[in-house]
Amino acid sequence: MPGRGAESVVRRGFDYDQWLHGGGRPPQGQWKSRDIEHLVLVVHGIGQKLSERVETFDFTYAINTFRVLMAKQHERMSTAQSPPAVLPVNWRRKIDFDYDEASLSGPGQLAETRETPIHRPFALSDITPNTIPTVRNIISDVLLDIPYYLSKHRSRILHAVTAEANRIYRLWMRNNPGWHGKISIIGHSLGSVIAVDILSRQPTVPPPLGSQNEHRSEDDDLVLEFPVRNLFLAGSPVGFFLLLNRTNLMPRIMSKARLSSVVMNMPKMDDDAGYERPDPADLEPERIGIDRGGVYGCLAVENIYNVIHTSDPIAYRLNPCVDPSYAAKLRPADLALPITGRGIFGKLFFRRCKEPDDSHERRVSGARKDMDSADSAGYSFTREPTSSSREGSQIELDSRDFRYYQVIKTRMHCLNENGQIDFVLQPTGALENQYISILTAHSGYWESKEFAYLVALECSRKEGVENTFESFRALRK
Repeated sequence: MPGRGAESVVRRGFDYDQWLHGGGRPPQGQWKSRDIEHLVLVVHGIGQKLSERVETFDFTYAINTFRVLMAKQHERMSTAQSPPAVLPVNWRRKIDFDYDEASLSGPGQLAETRETPIHRPFALSDITPNTIPTVRNIISDVLLDIPYYLSKHRSRILHAVTAEANRIYRLWMRNNPGWHGKISIIGHSLGSVIAVDILSRQPTVPPPLGSQNEHRSEDDDLVLEFPVRNLFLAGSPVGFFLLLNRTNLMPRIMSKARLSSVVMNMPKMDDDAGYERPDPADLEPERIGIDRGGVYGCLAVENIYNVIHTSDPIAYRLNPCVDPSYAAKLRPADLALPITGRGIFGKLFFRRCKEPDDSHERRVSGARKDMDSADSAGYSFTREPTSSSREGSQIELDSRDFRYYQVIKTRMHCLNENGQIDFVLQPTGALENQYISILTAHSGYWESKEFAYLVALECSRKEGVENTFESFRALRK
């Protein structure tokens, strides 16, 4: 059945008086909404128009499955916190692209704002032939969401997502008065592009949580009524859209206090021989990021996570969008279910791409011995000619730019306190083929235990670079 694993158990003989005598508490293992400290809103991508024809494609069922999966992964952590609440933002059903505000809302009506001769608006159904209806319906209900977003309808999509997210937030606050938890957003596929577009437009100083006007019009503007802590991107083509706009991914400087905290607590990488932590007073905030909204690629969030399935042809990397040369020196992080030592703060282990079992000891003990000269206080991240003798972390001593390294490393940690944005999901199963996985990779994030664990863990930890987990932190090759 749809949303398998997300069903509620119905029991006979419910005693209302006994339930009231017990204080109205839910069964053990379930949490009341006021105990929830984190709310996650999920913005879907293409294809939800198809759910009007085929119910099993409804995004709500996928989120129900993901919610249960994340709750199960949350149980792996020894924490008194309840798992984050997960709610879908179903924006597609709010829009009819056949008729916009410039035209009248129904077919066969005249557009009075047009000059003579009079033009009659036409719909997609009017221009669609009656042949191969199954194929044409799939194309119109799934693939056409992309050109709609790239057309003049983009503003309508952004307003629909913003209005629906604010509506859900108001309902949450109405049902949970006095709630002061954190809010994160997950964007899948086109939904990730929409989320980045909206968050790029947000003001740097968010409105106070819970102080917004409930009667605000849905079409006033594109300002969210709540601050966003984390943005999780799954199967995201955002990297390609940044390329189209010829812009880098830049951190939003929320406050000088947070920038100073990031700088003072940035961990030292295994290969950072000679690196000295910069003085926050010496850093120029304008070189690190931007302190205002309205710049595409500069998001009003504290952390960005880009989760990529290796067989997903839609997903693109984001580390190079910060700086391609710096990203080339980082080791890709493969997400895997961790081995926990002492609860949530136990040591978490990641599989690292093409990394032998003894690589950790090798990285720690393999710091280069020739870094003790006075000019060895930094690295250059300009691309070098390919050479077998200069692979990995071999960098010319005479081409280092310490100041540049400071700025880019700080910028990366402002974008994500772990010092990296990209996290990789590998195909499961020893016999799984990456080309066969293409068929399910893009839609399979909601059934990934690794992705569910990442969201649950990062939403539950305390803020700050000093509170990140060692095995989530960026490593150099």
